[in-house]
Amino acid sequence: MIPRDYITEWRNQAPWVDDAQVEQDLVISRALIDIFSNKILHDALAFRGGTALFKLYLPAARYSEDIDLVQVKAVPAGSVMAALREVLDPWLGKPKYKQTNARITFKYRFQSEDGQPLRLKIEINTREHFAVAGFKDVLFTVDSRWYTGSCSILSYELNELLGTKLRALYQRKKGRDLFDLAIALDVKDANPEKIIAVFYAYMQHGGHMVTKKQFEDNIAAKLQDNNFASDIGPLLAAGYEWDLNAMSEKVNNSLISLLNG
Repeated sequence: MIPRDYITEWRNQAPWVDDAQVEQDLVISRALIDIFSNKILHDALAFRGGTALFKLYLPAARYSEDIDLVQVKAVPAGSVMAALREVLDPWLGKPKYKQTNARITFKYRFQSEDGQPLRLKIEINTREHFAVAGFKDVLFTVDSRWYTGSCSILSYELNELLGTKLRALYQRKKGRDLFDLAIALDVKDANPEKIIAVFYAYMQHGGHMVTKKQFEDNIAAKLQDNNFASDIGPLLAAGYEWDLNAMSEKVNNSLISLLNG
């Protein structure tokens, strides 16, 4: 899809192991600008998840392949779905999509420069219409020979993204959640107390509560799960290591230890 010279150039911004990952990273970056340059989409959606963390706040430590969005107001999503397809279909083709009570998922499929099939998944959460610390516009720029653009992306404060990442660590079995938190704790604006406050707010919004003991047991079980341990390896940038036990200890001491019970 993208000429190899442009992919090689973009590797300076996206130092991933595989050329296809670098190519998809550039596709994601263009898609983000196309989405948030559209007024309907900018006003209706907020950027969240691992891709948001690494595109907006953290150094490029690992590859992230999806775009996670949240509908900021409880309104019908038809105009958002139409606007998203209006900006992406002309260059990504027609997607498959699925809509449920809680989310809308678009899947665009295309071929990499070397013929490898690639997929861009865009998921819109249509249930959580709030932000603990308010929404925040973050300037995002892409400068490559293949595509150049800039826009303000509606997202969240860093600690709110990390609070929802902590929730993800508890609720699913993906080692990347542990890695992301461990990397983010080294950023000067990361505030463990604020992260925990956000975690509690989102858990309560979903009708769930968790004690420190429950979270500790949850992590202990995951550390014995080979799928959890092997989730992150192929995604790491050069210069980063996946030390499961050290990162678990770091997240436990800095965050989980602050929970009640």
